[in-house]
Amino acid sequence: MPIPSPSVTPLHMAKTKADTYGQNHIIESPIIISDALSLFEKELEKLSRKERAGIHEAEKKCPVITRSEDHRLMFLRCDLFNAKLAAKRFAKYWNKRIELFGEKAFEPFMLEGSMGNDIDALLNGFVRLLPGKDESGRALIWVDASYLDSTKYTRESMIRALTYIEHAALEDETVQKKGVVFINYNGNNPKFSQFDKTLISMWADSMKGCMPVRVSAIYILQIPTLFSTLANLFKHLLGRRLSKRLLLLPGTNEKIVVSLSKRGIKRESLSIEIGGEVVLDQKKWIEERVEAGK
Repeated sequence: MPIPSPSVTPLHMAKTKADTYGQNHIIESPIIISDALSLFEKELEKLSRKERAGIHEAEKKCPVITRSEDHRLMFLRCDLFNAKLAAKRFAKYWNKRIELFGEKAFEPFMLEGSMGNDIDALLNGFVRLLPGKDESGRALIWVDASYLDSTKYTRESMIRALTYIEHAALEDETVQKKGVVFINYNGNNPKFSQFDKTLISMWADSMKGCMPVRVSAIYILQIPTLFSTLANLFKHLLGRRLSKRLLLLPGTNEKIVVSLSKRGIKRESLSIEIGGEVVLDQKKWIEERVEAGK
């Protein structure tokens, strides 16, 4: 990857060595953050009127969110403090957020507010945020396609629910810096009819170059016949960059748990469905977040 121009990154910025997933991480300091935010503002001004449309509307309707340093830092961290890339992601994010949520896009993501119409999709259990993290501090997101049932939600509602879950992971600053690991569990044998390629495409579209999420890995466990049949299509939907993050783990649950442990994801952080120690309860998770005002 070419070294970004100093004009779009803070001077004297240092990175860590590549980690398990080949990712580097910025060594942050107050000066680096301050410089990056200034560069970010300059890059926003260079965007076309069309690119800035969502930002412009959001700055009028929810400036507390859009001008928040914490909000902007998520995008800078995702793009390793490259202000030009972060500004483009920020613009795409706000255009997509408005497309998905309409007027509710300008409200904080809250279950008893902007997410009120998407509780059924959240309760579905297709995607769940595991309570623990890997040894580096990455969030772990559990995906189980066997829960998909399009009779109980619209695709648009499910994408809003997935956006909420991703934002829940990003509440942790360490996750913003280190990233997210998706664990696709297939032990419940999802049916061919449950593979909703339109939904997967919409989800990928809502993330690529848009959400401030650093995807470190997408593990496919048990490698079902379904995946083998649709592997090329799946990679096409994810795109070139995300496809490179696909890691296949065949074998028994115990073999998979051992493999994940070697990659910094310990048994106590994994679902009991695969031999871990976490009992996933989506209803309880939602109730706890409602009680916390989230």
